Amino acid sequence: MITTVTLNPAIDREYFVAENKPREHQYLYTERDIKVSPGGKGLLSAINLKKIGHSDVQNIGFVGGRQGLFFEKMVQECGITTNYIFTESEIRNNIFIISRDPVTYTHYNDYTYKVEPDDVENLIKRFKRGIVDSDFIMISGSIPEGVNFSIYQRLIKICHTAGKEVYLHASGEVLNRSLSEGPKVVAPYFKHTNKILDKKIVSDEDYIWAGKKLQEEGAEYVMLPFHCDRLLFDKDGTIYQLSPNNFCLRNWLGAGEAYNAGFFDYVSRNGFDFLEANKYAGAAALAIAETKDIFLADRSMIEKKLANISVRKLEV
Repeated sequence: MITTVTLNPAIDREYFVAENKPREHQYLYTERDIKVSPGGKGLLSAINLKKIGHSDVQNIGFVGGRQGLFFEKMVQECGITTNYIFTESEIRNNIFIISRDPVTYTHYNDYTYKVEPDDVENLIKRFKRGIVDSDFIMISGSIPEGVNFSIYQRLIKICHTAGKEVYLHASGEVLNRSLSEGPKVVAPYFKHTNKILDKKIVSDEDYIWAGKKLQEEGAEYVMLPFHCDRLLFDKDGTIYQLSPNNFCLRNWLGAGEAYNAGFFDYVSRNGFDFLEANKYAGAAALAIAETKDIFLADRSMIEKKLANISVRKLEV
């Protein structure tokens, strides 16, 4: 089994319009102009893993309100085993408005909803039971209001006590506190703050500093977004740059989650090879970036893009 953790999920609502005109009414008449899907880091990776052939994938987290029931139904329709703690507060919504002419992309992010202390403790109990049969565990995304920044630290400690390794995809203070527990792989995201470990990341030197510092603080391996590339910090201190070649970027939405899913898929079938798993992950992200789709359809999408991924060692 593969377990993904999404504590702050959302319902993603995409609206496709001819032109995004502020202060004017827009009427959407056909189903193709509206796309509603379950969202949240970790969950999207879980759906990708299911679509490319993994039979047993679960998602653990909080789901709230009446919309939460609708959310869970969508997740189950994707074939994912749901293992949720239900809260009284409504789950959040993310709104995406995509204009065709001119091409524009507007995103309204309903950041969070409230979780009570009892909900957190129930999730901890659920998590301990839920990971017993898990071979791989991904903890991913932001946390809701009411959850302490130490939550991922607690979850990672539970994993290590159970002999499980962790892939962590997080940011901000929740990432900072998690590092002391030594997650095997850390993939920070930081586009909303431009900070890693409370430092502004601007120059190339900042990126190198961030990757090394994450390892100093406890991460075994680091995969760091670097514009359209990735900087890969190996366990032995070697740094590589992974780059896509000869590509046409059409879509950012879902590419990062496809990357994570591709990494897990490679490791689960071939064993842990940091560079080869990242090449495969990069091909998965590229497959999404060149389409209008959010999810991978099958492994052939990834395999077709492998030749477009290159990795070179950096001399720093």
